[in-house]
Amino acid sequence: MSSKQKLTSRQVQAIKTKNKIYKIAIDLMEKKGFENITIEEISKKAGVSVGAFYHYFESKNDILIEIFNRFDGYFRNEVKDKLIKENAYDQIVLFFDYYAKYCKITGIDTTKQVYNTKNKPFIAKDRYMINLLNEIIKEGQEKNQLIKDMPAEEIGKYMIIAARGIIFDWCLHEGDYDIEEATIKYFKRLVKVFKTENK
Repeated sequence: MSSKQKLTSRQVQAIKTKNKIYKIAIDLMEKKGFENITIEEISKKAGVSVGAFYHYFESKNDILIEIFNRFDGYFRNEVKDKLIKENAYDQIVLFFDYYAKYCKITGIDTTKQVYNTKNKPFIAKDRYMINLLNEIIKEGQEKNQLIKDMPAEEIGKYMIIAARGIIFDWCLHEGDYDIEEATIKYFKRLVKVFKTENK
């Protein structure tokens, strides 16, 4: 749909209903844990039928997938245009600053629920934010700012694994330190490994 096309009142209501179900599910997940909530409970709290839940989400696991979809939407709609820097080093550090910022906005309890081995979107290769990072790295390689003896996708994978490790540590420590500050400090050091002058 073109951004110039107006949504019908029915479409607006559908978006509101889906968002309400999503928010209720997140609230319940933070209080009780993902494994301990049911679709019936989410539906009742949201004031919709179980059938309505299934209209917007195929399963309870789709709530977790929606978190990842919104994460990618955040990078597409809010982050991409702000990553304008002279060099790839600064772009990558800023990219992961926004990564940490989103986790902070999402909250420690929800982030804890998301960071588990059952969440297969973590390893999906076609995610927007992963592709965006790889584009930044490729451009840095083309400008001779980053090393070329590793494919951009492999460098990106190193960085994503590191970022997940920082977030996991933050969760283990119950969010008792500034995740943005820690992430910036970590990536300022990590990205130097991939700069051309360090070859």
